[in-house]
Amino acid sequence: MSDERQTIIEGIIASHQYIHRAIGASVPSVWMDLDLSMAQLKTLMTLYNCGALPIGQIAESLGVGQPTASHLVDRLVQTRLVTRTEDPLDRRRTLAQLSSSGEELIDRINQIRFGILRRWLTQLDDPALAAFYQGSRAVEAVAKSETSRVSETT
Repeated sequence: MSDERQTIIEGIIASHQYIHRAIGASVPSVWMDLDLSMAQLKTLMTLYNCGALPIGQIAESLGVGQPTASHLVDRLVQTRLVTRTEDPLDRRRTLAQLSSSGEELIDRINQIRFGILRRWLTQLDDPALAAFYQGSRAVEAVAKSETSRVSETT
């Protein structure tokens, strides 16, 4: 890979990191109002991204043991952000999934975050906005290709 290409990639990553941090810093009230540990928030995001999962898969995704994952899910069930249901394919397994309150919470956080990004994007001139859109779509295509290959092997 050429030095110029590597410099551009590193610049994009640095910009993405700054944008991500700036959005996070712009919505502290949402984070501060949550009475959740980081591990619980990660569990919520895992369920949001993956849908209903057995405890073992949650544990694997978070890099923790099954007892820890089970405890995290129990705490989220107590807060009514997650529900446990019987796996329709294997009645011996229990699935955890976001409750309607859990989905609403994640949707509210995303609406705020995307609202900030939307406001920033409206400030770009037309050529910059078009270039950003084209680049975003290209990265999206690569992500879809790679994630479809991963899901085919699992």
